[in-house]
This record gives sequence, structure tokens and C-alpha cells, in this order.
Amino acid sequence: MDLAFHNFTINPVGLAGTAARQYIAQVHEHLRWIHRTTSGRILLNVIRRPTFPVEIRPYAGADCNAMGGGEFKTPGNLSGFVEYSPGTFSRHGACSALPAGQDRGRIWDEILFHELVHVFRNATRKWDAATPLSFAMRHYNNNEEFIAVLCTNIYVSDRTNRIKSGLRKGHIDYSAMDPLDATRFGLFLSSRNAFALVKKFCDDNPIFTKALSDKLPDIVYNPIADYYRYPKFCEALSVFGAMKDRMALSKSLTSLGVPKPFVDWIVSAVM
Repeated sequence: MDLAFHNFTINPVGLAGTAARQYIAQVHEHLRWIHRTTSGRILLNVIRRPTFPVEIRPYAGADCNAMGGGEFKTPGNLSGFVEYSPGTFSRHGACSALPAGQDRGRIWDEILFHELVHVFRNATRKWDAATPLSFAMRHYNNNEEFIAVLCTNIYVSDRTNRIKSGLRKGHIDYSAMDPLDATRFGLFLSSRNAFALVKKFCDDNPIFTKALSDKLPDIVYNPIADYYRYPKFCEALSVFGAMKDRMALSKSLTSLGVPKPFVDWIVSAVM
């Protein structure tokens, strides 16, 4: 991958000597992994802008995490950034302390792809973490994390991606997606809110989403392609998604010890 062509810079801030050189080499290699895939090239191409530089630098935290988005290094000039440290997601890094099974969407390039989706949303000035999520989608945290997890799961399903983990359930952890949700149209059955969120994403970023749909129409998991091909059917499935929202809310309230009459009243009032 040509870093200059994509207006990317790898900045090993806080590192020196061998550690700095190793960081640059590792990050560049993981970018090449992304660039070798169909979905990866689509993402990198829609991020690329002459006036939107992207800096990748080490993650400053000690937890199992990375960050990505937009920043104003100079007033009025938005640029992209990713804070990502390969060591965090390596065998002896912070993520190694997670319980068994917490490994979906956690390979180096999958993490980097996820954060680059955040960069893309900032580059297109469509970042919107405030859009509310329905109850059965709360494991995504917010709209932007939903979009990043959705796109990364498509990246994982991409047949040109040879090294992969598996479909990730949400953003609160790295657990596996429920088998029913992983089936075709499963996302739209999972919550009444899913269709509206996918529609808004496609309306916000039609070039990117249509490319994911057109270039990857028949992979195992691609709700964006399903939306473009069968929008009315996907919308109709949101009726069943609303039932799942009610069930999830009822189960949560019951687990808190709320009496059933109050559970029923709350569910009927808010759903």
C-alpha cells in the first residue's frame, strides 16, 4: 500500500530506535493486509482525500482498545487519526487477559479496519454517535460503533480476506455474533431499529455502501447488500425486530427483580 497516495502517515510518537521502526513496519503490514482485500480497498479509496491527512500513531492507553476518528490539529482543518498499537492485540498484550471466546473482530487488521471506518465517517462529515439505538441493539453502544462493527463484519466475510476471526456480536466486547443474527437478513430481524440505521448509513454514504453491495453481493454476511437488493423486505422484518426489542427489555427488567405487572406496563409504554 502506498501511504503517500492515500495521504496516510505512520507516526511512532513516544517510541524511538528499534521500537519505532518496528511499529512503522507492523502498522504498514496490517494496512497492506487491508489493501489486499476488496472491502479494504473500497474503504481506503473512499477515505483518500488530498486535504484530509490520516495519522496512525500508538494507542496511549493500557487497556484492550484502539481509537479512530477526526481531529483538528490546526483550526478549521479536519484530519483523521487512528491510535492503534499492534502489541495490544498480540499474545502478551492487554487483550490476552480477556476471557476465552472474546476474540471476534480482534485480529490486528480487523481492529485497524474498524477504526478506519470511524475515520471515514469523519472524513465525510457524517459522524453521528447521538442517533438512539433500540433496546435489542444496546450492545453496539452507539450508532457509529454499530456502523464500524457492521462494516468490519462485512470485511471479515469478504472472501478476499484470507486471515480472519469471525463475526462480532457488538461493541461492548469481542464475543461471537448470535447464529440467528449471522444468517441472511438476521440483522433486520434483530431489532426494529436495525433497518432505520442501515438506511441512514446508506443515505449518508451512498458511494461506499453501494460499492460494498455491488462488489460483495453474495458473501455470507452483508446486510448492506441485502438492504439495496430487498429494501421493502428488510423493512418488513423490522416488525419482528420490534418483538425482539420487547423481549430483550422484558428479560432485563425481570432479571432486576421488577414484578411482572410493572414489566408488562413498562414494555407496553416504551415500545
